[in-house]
Amino acid sequence: MATPLVAICVAAGRSLRMGRDKLWIDLFGRPAWRWSFDTLAGLPGMGPMALVVPDDALDRFRDALPPGLADRCLLVPGGEERPQSVLAGVAALLEAGVPADTMALVHDAARPGLTAELATAVAVAARGAGAALPVLPVADTLWRVTDGRGMGIVERAGLAGAQTPQAAPLELLRDAITAALARDERPTDEAAALLAHGVAVVTVPGDAANRKLTDPGDEEVVRAVLRERLVAPLASTEADAGRRSGIGFDAHRLVEGRPLRLAGLDWPDEPRGLEGHSDGDAALHAVIDALLGAAGAGDVGTLFPSDRTAPGADSTELLRSAVARVAEAGWRPVSADLAIVAARPAIAPRRDEIRDALAAQLGLDAASVTVRGTTSDGLGFAGSEGIAAWASVTLERAG
Repeated sequence: MATPLVAICVAAGRSLRMGRDKLWIDLFGRPAWRWSFDTLAGLPGMGPMALVVPDDALDRFRDALPPGLADRCLLVPGGEERPQSVLAGVAALLEAGVPADTMALVHDAARPGLTAELATAVAVAARGAGAALPVLPVADTLWRVTDGRGMGIVERAGLAGAQTPQAAPLELLRDAITAALARDERPTDEAAALLAHGVAVVTVPGDAANRKLTDPGDEEVVRAVLRERLVAPLASTEADAGRRSGIGFDAHRLVEGRPLRLAGLDWPDEPRGLEGHSDGDAALHAVIDALLGAAGAGDVGTLFPSDRTAPGADSTELLRSAVARVAEAGWRPVSADLAIVAARPAIAPRRDEIRDALAAQLGLDAASVTVRGTTSDGLGFAGSEGIAAWASVTLERAG
């Protein structure tokens, strides 16, 4: 899709139902809004992008823009409600010299799971019909409820749930939303305004992973989706003849009254330890997951379920068992890479100690193991609540 395309990423909401600023929830090192923004920016033919944000947060968003995208991103103060915010984004793009007939994708930044495939499908459909949006069929029985009492079932045939991005040319978006506001209407999405304005709107199949962050707990579902997306291209693939690589991830919450055990070492000066059925060693659990994933032998939860693993179990012993399991499957480690994301403790002073211990547990020389520590700059779970770790392990056929 190489023809010109622009985007309006709406990030001006106040997260009232979530109870905290959902757009800044840390998702594997990026704030939530950056996931879909980066996806849109990478589409072939993508031109200027309007990022519509709260008028008191312009500097915060500007500082978080990727350096390579800052020059084609227009930061736009949002309005009181979604229609005004989208209209502000349209106006900014037109004022920047974008032709009025340019196709625009309007996306809710609170949907981090957007894929390039879905965005492309919406844009292509809109070019053929005038406007388009992705929808999901309604799976649940629908009830009409009044004052907490069920009043009757709504026939769900022909009903669907709307998602974003929604696409139409800039001039149609401008005219449709302006007309709706003039009628004192507040359309909940762009497709509704376009349809009321007489524009043909077609649908494309939506994506269940393109979930919107709305209520507390939604972030964990989205996090699982993104984790799978990150891991899938690397896990259990043939790197070359006789070799396979796997990637593992784990995270545990820090709690008072428990000693910290991390990367197989004790950290006696730390006031909090990692919560978990075992010793909570997120770093070694990530290594175990990477090992088992590369060998196609399950994961840490299936190999060491809580009902068959002693409370407080030493993760060093669990790692030894995983290495043995991999050996039984005909594989042996070739190299390992471990990244620990934590505000504290500082990893650098003990990095060589961690590397040497991990190399010994995997049966490798120290040169084949790398260990890194990093922080999330105070953002999200690994900023203060817990510790997360990524690990990559390459195996080769034994013998």
